[in-house]
Formats: sequence, C-alpha cells, structure tokens
Amino acid sequence: MLSTLLDFFFPPRCPNCSSYVERRGGFCPACAQRLIGLRSIARTPEAAECLAGIWALGHYREGVRDLLRALKYQKRRSVLPDFETLLEEGETVLAQLPYPLTAVAVPLSRERAQERGFNQTEEIFASWLGKHSIELVPALVRTRATAPLYDHTRTERRRELRGAFAPAENLDVTGLDILLVDDIMTTGATLIECARTLKRAGAHRIYALVLTSEHI
Repeated sequence: MLSTLLDFFFPPRCPNCSSYVERRGGFCPACAQRLIGLRSIARTPEAAECLAGIWALGHYREGVRDLLRALKYQKRRSVLPDFETLLEEGETVLAQLPYPLTAVAVPLSRERAQERGFNQTEEIFASWLGKHSIELVPALVRTRATAPLYDHTRTERRRELRGAFAPAENLDVTGLDILLVDDIMTTGATLIECARTLKRAGAHRIYALVLTSEHI
C-alpha cells in the first residue's frame, strides 16, 4: 500500500536520465542498453591462475558511476534499490556456477570502514545473494590501506598489493567454491590478490562478479 502511494505521488524515474520508468530501481531502455549488460571479462594469464571466471554487470560511467559515488562518499543507502536492475544481470552467471557457493566481498581497510561505516559491496550484494541462498561471509581482511592503482605498472600494482589481504582467522574456506564480489573493477589487480589469498587459504574454485567495470 505504502509503495503504491509513493509511486503515485513520486513516480519512479530512471536513475540516469530521470525519465519515468515502470518500477523503482529500473533504468529506461535507452540508458539500460548503454550502461547495463553482463560481460565476461577476458582474463590475463595472471588472473587465470587464480580466477575461474570474471563477470561485470554494468559499465562504470554516467548515472551508474554517480550512484556508486553517492553510496560510497555521501553514504546514501537510499540509492541501493537503483542497483537492482544491474544485479538481475547476474542471474545468468549464477546459473553457470557450482552449488553450494560462498560469497566473499573485497574488504575495506579498517580506516576506510570506520570512516564510511559500511562496506558498499556488502550493502549492494548481500540481499541479492541471500535470495539465492548464497551466504556472504567475511573471509578476508584488509591488513592495510593501498594507493590507487590506475597509473601503476603491473609490477608496481603487485608490489603495492602484496600482503594487503589476509584470511580471516575465524573462517575456514578449505575446499569451498568462492564467488568474490566487488563494486568496481579497474585493473583487476585487487581481485587477483584477493583470489590468491583465498587460494592459499585452501579455497577450491574462485569466481569474480563485479557490479561495474571500466573495461569496454
């Protein structure tokens, strides 16, 4: 009833262009075609050593980028329903993966987590994963903050990330198939380092699913 009233007085709009849409959290067809779409990301030999597959649900640009920035830097959890259309793209990925599957979010540093008050990746994925009976567990910890990696060489990225993640002491991932989730993939170096850490801790197969990617 409340939802119906809200839609009557405040009709849902596309998060990107503000045109009217059928449901809250939906993008208009033109924006959806430009910003949303499941993509399998080509794995480098380095990534293929520890990741069995990498998928992105959308592009990190325009309204999608703005929504993520609003969540991360303005702490606006009210934008979370706007990610539902992107998450729906992940149904195809889950159908390809083994079951049972355990999800792990890329962790924030202690300082960033305290500053923000939440891990945006957990906020985005937790409910959707729960609907598919996939438990999201804090199996990784970030041991220190790291510098942005965009302009680094591959060697520099590896050096910056070496030792930045560790297995959580109270969780055993031995033999588990893991779905590693994150909000943005840029170089892929963070996902690779997290996957390596999980592999060393005994995980079986590791897959990565990111909400957005800067890869074309």
